[in-house]
Amino acid sequence: MEGNGRIVLITGGTKGIGRAAAEHLAGLGYRLALSYSGDEDAAEAIRGRLAALGAEAVVIKANSRTRADVQRLFTDARSQLGELYAVIANAGIENVEAPFADMSEEDLDRVVDINVKGTFFTLQQAARHVVDGGRVIATGSTIARYPPPNAGAYAATKAAVRTMVEVLALELGPRGVTANSLSPGAVEGSGIFTRMDDEARQTFFAASPMGRLPQAEDLVGSVAFLLSDAARLVTGHHLEVTAGFRV
Repeated sequence: MEGNGRIVLITGGTKGIGRAAAEHLAGLGYRLALSYSGDEDAAEAIRGRLAALGAEAVVIKANSRTRADVQRLFTDARSQLGELYAVIANAGIENVEAPFADMSEEDLDRVVDINVKGTFFTLQQAARHVVDGGRVIATGSTIARYPPPNAGAYAATKAAVRTMVEVLALELGPRGVTANSLSPGAVEGSGIFTRMDDEARQTFFAASPMGRLPQAEDLVGSVAFLLSDAARLVTGHHLEVTAGFRV
């Protein structure tokens, strides 16, 4: 059965985990609405890729930090495709590294606006518009459980995402809607990972019993599982895909 034409909205759907998930889900027969905040080249690239796959998809520019823009995103997606089976709240910003005592108000506001307010606004619309029996997924991070130095603001935002998911699982459960997070650790190929020097990268590899870290493409099977009928009783869960990092 797989997607069977069901509609999935993915915020931050043109890059990284969102892009990889979109391509994978298109191959499974889902119809897709993807949002992006400003990178027109990335938006055009995923449009072309999905068209080549024969997928029915729309790519919509929207700023997830603004409630009105998120409302418009959902209105446009539903008017162009139909009722939403699932929402994946994936838009986010990577860690702004700074000691706790030195984090600027500007950087704090930016991380909170995107990772907390943006995710909240997206999940709020998901709670209103996902069909009964549908799915809600948020992109979390194991950093919420294992915060390193210089990541106080970012780790706090991902802890907030965990709490939002758990509250939604309680509130949406009576409708048969599941709410979960996909919580990777370090992802090879992510912006923060590519900025590390070789020694730092090798430290991360050594912390995995498999000697490697997941790439975005390694996460998409878990997304497909959480969307599937097999996961209909999986809710309030944080699915960690880490290659055993920190075991």
